Amino acid sequence: MSVNQVDPKSMPDHDNSTIWTATTPPETVSADPPDDREPLRGAGPGSFLVPWPGSTFIIRSVSCGHVITLLDGQIALTQPGSRGSIYWVCVETKGWLGFRNTVSGKYLGHDSKGRLCCSAERHQGWENFCTRMRPEGGCVLLMTHYDRLWHVGIKTEQGVEKLAKIGDGGSDGVVWEFAKV
Repeated sequence: MSVNQVDPKSMPDHDNSTIWTATTPPETVSADPPDDREPLRGAGPGSFLVPWPGSTFIIRSVSCGHVITLLDGQIALTQPGSRGSIYWVCVETKGWLGFRNTVSGKYLGHDSKGRLCCSAERHQGWENFCTRMRPEGGCVLLMTHYDRLWHVGIKTEQGVEKLAKIGDGGSDGVVWEFAKV
């Protein structure tokens, strides 16, 4: 018999001790791997969490159901399952959250006009985020703007909607959900 084979004959048990088998709690059992065609399949209200460093998330708008996507080098809000990269690793630098795209390795941030982009090699000031939970669920995503926090929302430029940091405060921004993958 080789090392990798098990003898089908049962072995006598001369030990009279009691053996207890622990049950694995359902929250620790791995779910099916993410499906790129239906990345939010099975995501119910309890599936959405507060972003936490070291975890990977899909960032979804509550109002339209679309997700933050790196598509052809640009940040877009697209339907789940469409083209582009939708997975964001949450990181922390100096207490600020950042989001690194799993495909490009670049960080979500903003450009000089406040539009969201994904081009930074490192998590620095223009890539700083924090979240503010809302009593009715979801959270507002905030970015630094000098000594203030501006919410992430939608800005229209020449008839095209773009994700951008759009203003002081945090109560009027797009409401987001973070689905851990």
